[in-house]
Amino acid sequence: MEAPSSGPVREFFLPELPRTLPFRYHPKAAQIEFASNGWVREYLADCFASESELLFFLRQRNGLYGPLTIPDAGAGRARDVADWYQFVTVIDTFVSDRTGLGADLDDALAVFGSIVSDFIPDQIPGQIRGRPRATAADEPRVDQVAYGRAARDLWRRISAGLSRAQTQRLVTALADFLRGCATEIDTKLAGAVPDYETCLAVRLDSFGCDFIELMTEYGAEVDLSDLRTELAEVHDHCRRQMIIVNDLLSWRKEHAQDDPMTVVRVLVEHDGLPLQAAVDRLCELVAWHEREYTRTRDALLAGPLGARADVRAYLGAVDLLMGGSQEFEYLTPRYFGDGAVWDGSTSGWIDLHAPVTRFRPTPLTTDERAPLIPLPTDERLPAGDHPPGGS
Repeated sequence: MEAPSSGPVREFFLPELPRTLPFRYHPKAAQIEFASNGWVREYLADCFASESELLFFLRQRNGLYGPLTIPDAGAGRARDVADWYQFVTVIDTFVSDRTGLGADLDDALAVFGSIVSDFIPDQIPGQIRGRPRATAADEPRVDQVAYGRAARDLWRRISAGLSRAQTQRLVTALADFLRGCATEIDTKLAGAVPDYETCLAVRLDSFGCDFIELMTEYGAEVDLSDLRTELAEVHDHCRRQMIIVNDLLSWRKEHAQDDPMTVVRVLVEHDGLPLQAAVDRLCELVAWHEREYTRTRDALLAGPLGARADVRAYLGAVDLLMGGSQEFEYLTPRYFGDGAVWDGSTSGWIDLHAPVTRFRPTPLTTDERAPLIPLPTDERLPAGDHPPGGS
């Protein structure tokens, strides 16, 4: 379905995505979101150049991602996970910002090395090495100090509820996430658009798949470190479904930021598909991965592992993770513009150039087609409200 247009594509139609998996909000979702926003202000405010930038971030409602993805967890663990996702989303925000961490790969690597060092001081995984890093003699950046304080607080709270194997997985997962972020910075600065599988290989790290699964275990209070091989196929379809859904629903934002590491842009620029054809193909892949996830999950539950209560609890939690993640991505102004308010729509036309957009039942008419004005590439603040100097 193509919109009538001439010149650059400014909108696309998002078909209804399958929602075969359950989702629900944590019973204390509002309280957790508000408290997590307070944690961001206390620990991470110095990462933002101004109060306006901080408020812009908080209006994106990132504090709901935890309560939506582990809705059955105890309130304490749900709050821990909410804060964790706020932490990594702040990092992701500035990785995408070409006046912040995204401006210089070496600078970003120095910050990333410091984050891992602060997270668990006696173990710095090698995945972050390979470029010059800040030394003890260097003057630390303001955001470095903030990230470090937040990392230590999260480690203190979350590691207490993890096994030894899980703590090692968490450290490795954080390092892999930051390595993926570094690769995205390098790719964006080079202006390169990779092929589909190369893009997904990076996104598996930068999307945080390993720690997403671990936080799901943490919320369910189980440890499946001994079953990573047995769960690999289930996880592969879960991860790919979540990444593709994210890349579809965030395409307006990533398009504005000229981000090459998204499967939408890969199909358009690397594979040469028109935007609508790329979107339709990705929607088909979402449906296929969701079906395959369900098939492999059911096969596990029907076998010997299905007799284990921890396996049943975890796979039920993964269902809620996938459904809750998609629910969040429909509602967050992070993807649809500062001031966006979700009306429950999950399909429709999306204007790539509107400062605030929504799912519309019909394409823009000729009279509605205002001249194209590019959105700010960082989209951290509305036009005219960006403080000088960046962060």
